[in-house]
Amino acid sequence: MGSVYRARDLETGHTVALKVLTLDRPFDLVRFGREATLLAKVRHPNVVDYVAHGEADGVHFLVQEWVDGVTLADKLRTQGLTVTEAVGVAVGIAKALEATHAHGIIHRDIKPANVILAEDRFDRVKLVDFGIARLTSDAGVLTRTGRLVGTPSYMSPEQARGSIKLAPSADIWSLGCVLYEMLSGRVAFDGRSPAAVRAKVLLDEPPKLSPLCPEAPYDLIELVRAMITKDPLKRPASGQSLVARLKAIPASSEGPRRRVGAPEAATVAMPVRPPRNTVVDEEAAGCFVLIAPVDVDVPAAAPEASIAKIAVRHHMDVHVFDDGSTLLIAKRTGKAAAIEAARAAIALREEVPDGAVSVFSRSTEDSLADAIDRGTLLLERGMIGTLFGDLNGSDEPVVRVDDVIAELIGAEMPVITTVDGPVLRVARRAEAMIAAASGEQAALEPR
Repeated sequence: MGSVYRARDLETGHTVALKVLTLDRPFDLVRFGREATLLAKVRHPNVVDYVAHGEADGVHFLVQEWVDGVTLADKLRTQGLTVTEAVGVAVGIAKALEATHAHGIIHRDIKPANVILAEDRFDRVKLVDFGIARLTSDAGVLTRTGRLVGTPSYMSPEQARGSIKLAPSADIWSLGCVLYEMLSGRVAFDGRSPAAVRAKVLLDEPPKLSPLCPEAPYDLIELVRAMITKDPLKRPASGQSLVARLKAIPASSEGPRRRVGAPEAATVAMPVRPPRNTVVDEEAAGCFVLIAPVDVDVPAAAPEASIAKIAVRHHMDVHVFDDGSTLLIAKRTGKAAAIEAARAAIALREEVPDGAVSVFSRSTEDSLADAIDRGTLLLERGMIGTLFGDLNGSDEPVVRVDDVIAELIGAEMPVITTVDGPVLRVARRAEAMIAAASGEQAALEPR
C-alpha cells in the first residue's frame, strides 16, 4: 500500500515513522484512512503510537511513533528465543490485543513481522501495522476483491473461509501460531502455496509441540493447543484472560534458542523419504479435489452455487477459501470415491476455463499435510499449463491427478500419461466415456 520513512516531526523534534500511500484508488484511500482512524483510538504501551494523518498536495500520509528495534520475524530467523523470552513476548502481544479488542478492533494480521521488539528487548513489545484491521461492528468487507485478507500461515480457520463475522478469537488464534513458532522454531502451518496453507489451517494440525520444545511447561503446551483449536468458542475468550494465563505459567529451565528456518539439530544430511507404496488400498484411499483461479486478482474460481451442486452430485464436502480456491473432500474412500472426485473435477474444470484443478489422494502412509502439498504441486502445474498452454500447442483443458488416483480410475476413465504425470483430458470424448462408464445418458453440447 505504501512506503515508510524515518522522519522528523518539525513541531516536537521527535523522530517518527512516516507512512505514505503510494496507491490512489478509492479502495486504497478508504483502507488507509481506516488504518489511521483505528490506530488513533488506541493508546497503549504495547501498540505503536498514532501521531497524525492527513493529505498534503495530493499525498496521503500517516505519522506514527518511531520504534528503534528489530521485528520478531528477524529475531526468529537470526537468533531464536528461549521459553521465558517467548512467554514474555506473548504477554506483550496479548496486552496489545486486550487494548485493541476493548475498542472493538480486530487486528487480523498478527504475525512476527508485525511485532517489534523495541531496543531489542523481549519485554518491550510493540504491535504495528493496522492496515487490514477493522471494527467488529463493521458489516461489510473492505478489500479490493470483496474477500478477507491476511497472512495464510497465521489466519484462523474462520478467516481462511472468508468469514465476514470475525471475533477477537481470530487474533487469539494468530497469536497462538506466533507462540508455537517462538517455542518450536517452526511455522505452525506451512505449505507450498497459500492454498495449501489454508487447507492445512482448516483441516490439519501442526506437529505436537511438546517433542519440539521439551523444556516448555505442560500448562504452556496446553495453552498453545487451546489457542489454535479450530473451534473459536474453545479458545481463550479475550486478551485479558490470555494475559492472566500466560503470567500464571510456571518458570521453566532455559533451553536452546530455536531459529526459524534453521536445520534440525540432529540432521547431518538431507533425509530421503521412502518411496510411496505401489500397492494401493482401494478401500482406504481418501480423495480430494483442489481448484483455484489462475488470475489472483479474480478470486472467484467458480460460482459457489455451481460448486455446491457439483459437490452434492458427487458426494463431496466443500471448503471455500478466502482467495477463491476451493477444496472438495470425498465423503467416501476408495475407488468409487476416486471416480466421483475425478468426475467432479472435470465438471469444475469446465466451470473454470481460466483456472486449474487437481485430484489427489491420501493413502494410509500419508499425512494429511503430505497429501495437501502433493495436490498443490499438481495444481501449480495445472496453472502453468493454463497460462502457457497456447504457446506450446497444448491448450486443451486437463485435470491433473496423482499416481494413486490414476491407478484407481484408470480402468474407468480416460487417464493420459504425460511427461508431467497423469492427466484427465476435459474434452468431448472424455465426457462421453464418463457418461458411458456411469451408465448415464448425457446430451453433449458441441464445444
